[in-house]
Amino acid sequence: MALITTHAPTARAPAPWYRHRWPWLLALAPAAALVGGAVTFWLAVTTADSMVVDDYYREGRAINQQLARDQRASALGLQARLSAPDGATIALAITAATAAHDTEWPAQLTLRLIHATRAELDVAWPLRHVGGGVYRANGALPARGHWLVQLEDPARSWRLVEPAVTRFDAPILLQASGP
Repeated sequence: MALITTHAPTARAPAPWYRHRWPWLLALAPAAALVGGAVTFWLAVTTADSMVVDDYYREGRAINQQLARDQRASALGLQARLSAPDGATIALAITAATAAHDTEWPAQLTLRLIHATRAELDVAWPLRHVGGGVYRANGALPARGHWLVQLEDPARSWRLVEPAVTRFDAPILLQASGP
């Protein structure tokens, strides 16, 4: 005679919490917020606030002087074409619509490239006169970025500006921004 035994089904022990996916999915958003906060804190500590001006009143008064310089360049009819044909030499040809052919050009002009957001990338080159309103300097123009290009005389009585330059692979026309 054979004994028939029936086995009662054994209950499985529940899996520990870390074996389930839902606790991990629920923890994902707070973990991402912590990582984002840590990255934001690191950026705030390691980068400079170059856009903040300490003496904003003096800066505001200087705007009127810059507008007067733009008007002076416009009255003289000044224009300039900036290029870097070989990549290592900056060439600038300046013309004055109201000047006679025997205009005495300054021996040196200053070309400034002002980065839109990072003051540490700003550069200035002294351009020397080589004759006929043509100026040259050794240096390489940046490949890309958002720049304000400014040309001024040594006495800072006029300036030519191009406010939104993103590429330097083609010649850039600098003009006075005011009437």
